[in-house]
Amino acid sequence: MRIAIESVGVLAPGFADWQDARAVLAGRTPFVSAPLAPCMPASLPPAERRRSSPTVRLALAAAEQALQRTAIAPEGMSLVFASPEAAAVITHQLCEALAGTREVSPTQFHNSVHNAPSGYYSIAMKAKLGATSLCRGPWTFGAGLLAAAVQALCDDAPVLFVCYDSPLPAPLCETMPVVEATAIAMVIAPRPTAATLASWELAVGPCEVESEWPAWMPPAWHANASARGFAALATLADGGGVVDLGLTPRLAVRVERC
Repeated sequence: MRIAIESVGVLAPGFADWQDARAVLAGRTPFVSAPLAPCMPASLPPAERRRSSPTVRLALAAAEQALQRTAIAPEGMSLVFASPEAAAVITHQLCEALAGTREVSPTQFHNSVHNAPSGYYSIAMKAKLGATSLCRGPWTFGAGLLAAAVQALCDDAPVLFVCYDSPLPAPLCETMPVVEATAIAMVIAPRPTAATLASWELAVGPCEVESEWPAWMPPAWHANASARGFAALATLADGGGVVDLGLTPRLAVRVERC
């Protein structure tokens, strides 16, 4: 199946946006890690921003970057939001509450559901089309990309795909060692337009080993499912290449620039 990538948003330590990431992925600039500034999505009013979780703010900030680079209106896109753990700090706070007073804050509970980021986005952007919230463990990026591509082609309409990981505090991070935030957002269209960055050919097939982690990437990101997407984004940055993104231990979606 063939899809068009209309725009990209990126957030990670050392990557403030797609331009920063593109220079590293293309080999023009060495990677230099730097603390990621607190995410302040402009689409959320101040009160909602305060009530939202760090994961919500991370996902929306990445999505806003992708929206700034496309002429497609948010109301015209379906959504696929993907994360192995979409609450992070809120999950930790709920566990503390249940282990102690057992009094759960309504705001905490509201933010604890996996589709909270897509819900905040839908309300903020007045996006009324379908929204999918997806989790596939370490294979979340590949599964999310495949879901977004299939939806774009079946509906013949653009899809916003956002994949994100936010740090988990101890002791949860011992099970899921996400220690740094990373997020990738893409606007995917069923066919190229004048603004298309590139097209990808996707094919699902058997695969024993996923593509290796890029040499520049900090090992701390290897626990982040969204960080798998940087290998795919490299095909947009340097003009070509083939990447296998896992879907199961023995199945992958192959991404090839065309």
